[in-house]
Amino acid sequence: MSDKKISLLEAILTPLTLDDLKEHYTDARCFVVEGKEDKFDGLVTPEDIERRLNDGCNASVFAQAIKDGNRSANVDANCVWSPGSLRKAQLLADIQAGNSFMMANSSQVSKGIRKLCDQLEAFFADDHIHADAHLYVSMNDSGNSYNAHRDLPQHKLLIQAIGSANWQLFDVKKDIPDSVMAITPETQDEYLELASEFTLSQGDALYMPPGVFHKVVSVPGPRVSVSIPFYAMPTASKMDRTYIPFAKMFAAASL
Repeated sequence: MSDKKISLLEAILTPLTLDDLKEHYTDARCFVVEGKEDKFDGLVTPEDIERRLNDGCNASVFAQAIKDGNRSANVDANCVWSPGSLRKAQLLADIQAGNSFMMANSSQVSKGIRKLCDQLEAFFADDHIHADAHLYVSMNDSGNSYNAHRDLPQHKLLIQAIGSANWQLFDVKKDIPDSVMAITPETQDEYLELASEFTLSQGDALYMPPGVFHKVVSVPGPRVSVSIPFYAMPTASKMDRTYIPFAKMFAAASL
């Protein structure tokens, strides 16, 4: 085996390679990578999530509870100090009631997630790829999920950081307008046919190309899933994820 230090992205894909990722990306084919339970230890922690949840006045998109197959914003647009602030008491009540929640725009929630997004963008630099990170969190199996839906134009790298989740992937059996992103439970059997059902366990990862209808079902026990959406935006600026080591700088200034 080579002694060359591999990147975090390569480590996440192991035993597959970056070439495998590129091939499936080009061919628009899913793959699942099974990993040891401790594979993603420290990538994102409950403490990282708690810190972000409590930063109620400094986020571009706040945490959102998932109810009845959709997201609930819980934003107060009439806060005197901010154009919008998180209704944290309501979100806390939603979490305590067993609802799942998601945190978008979280590519800087931890050093590991930040590094992973930067490396993904660097690997697909010729395609002008931009990446983000969304966290999906459930406390137990009462946490609900979105209705069956598809994401366009995003590719997705899904990382099961903590716990596990049941996945369902669907084939389309009846034409669906391009503008329709989600299918209600009442019409799911009319438009979609189950193609694959599997469990992503802690340490596993999934690549999914754009347009695949899918649904996630929570299982017993807490879970944290990291979704890395990425797609080409040739004219957009790259997010500056430079880490600012303020505590170390402040301590040095005090000497």
